[in-house]
Amino acid sequence: MKCDVVRDLLPSYADRLTSGESNREIEKHLKTCEHCRQYYQEMTGEVPEILPKADVKDAALLAGMKKKRKRALLAAAIVIFILAAGGLWTFIGYSVGSSNVLVEDVKLSYGLKDNVAYLTLEPKGGELEFDGFTEKIKDSSGNIIGTRTRLKVQRFRKGLFVEGSMGWESEIEGDDHICEWVLEFSDKTLTIRNGELISEKDTSSLPQD
Repeated sequence: MKCDVVRDLLPSYADRLTSGESNREIEKHLKTCEHCRQYYQEMTGEVPEILPKADVKDAALLAGMKKKRKRALLAAAIVIFILAAGGLWTFIGYSVGSSNVLVEDVKLSYGLKDNVAYLTLEPKGGELEFDGFTEKIKDSSGNIIGTRTRLKVQRFRKGLFVEGSMGWESEIEGDDHICEWVLEFSDKTLTIRNGELISEKDTSSLPQD
């Protein structure tokens, strides 16, 4: 058979619609014609059983390489999608943010090391915006015995690529010196004095500004 005749018959051959005699002629031609074998493989995506062993091995290797390439492209597409989605989420979360900031949104560390009180806030997947001020603490005689810093959380901006940990330190000047931080969240107000939590007030039921 000539190549053009074989190629006309290959669709019917692939669907097993050709006669036994035609099948033998087609298979005989495919054994000797590399171009028609390649045409058959591209048309069906399969490796015909009539191919010589060496050709079957090469064709199977080529098919495996194509599958690996498809998997690699799919994996790359998934990674790109995840990064794009994460970037969009970060942009939206960071641009808008949330004014409803809970204590659980923050990893809080505090304590006293030697004579220095410290406080560290690590937002979970974002950064915080504060509004606050520091005032002097006086005793009944008007003497300054310490400082009180009030920090009200205004907004929590979330994002995959946003980090905003912050910390404070204050030296304790004597046994009677007071270093106090008052942290106002949407659900609780915490008071930390000289590295210890002395008050935790539930404010979730109070009207928010």
